[in-house]
Amino acid sequence: MHPVYTFGECDTYFTFNSFLKDLRVLLNKYKVPTVLFFGSSWMPLFPRTEAEVHTVVGQGMAFPKLEGAALTDAAVDEWHAAYVKALVALFDAHKGALGKGHVQLEVQ
Repeated sequence: MHPVYTFGECDTYFTFNSFLKDLRVLLNKYKVPTVLFFGSSWMPLFPRTEAEVHTVVGQGMAFPKLEGAALTDAAVDEWHAAYVKALVALFDAHKGALGKGHVQLEVQ
């Protein structure tokens, strides 16, 4: 598996996070998606063409095949943490060259 990160993807669309927030939160409780966004000025459903998008690919990582007794929450957490660590390292290695030197990657 390779850690992969795409810089600039969040710049392809504008979103309205605070527009009618109370109504949107209420509708989300009933599983009604309420996303307001637009991209290109001439075709709002298409992404903005002036957004620069760069994808970087990290070194391959080998993960064990977890089966039976080896498949525990602790083992999954361990390997997930290893992937997240590699992803953050990849982000940090390239963020300066791609104009995001001030940004910290948050993985939830």
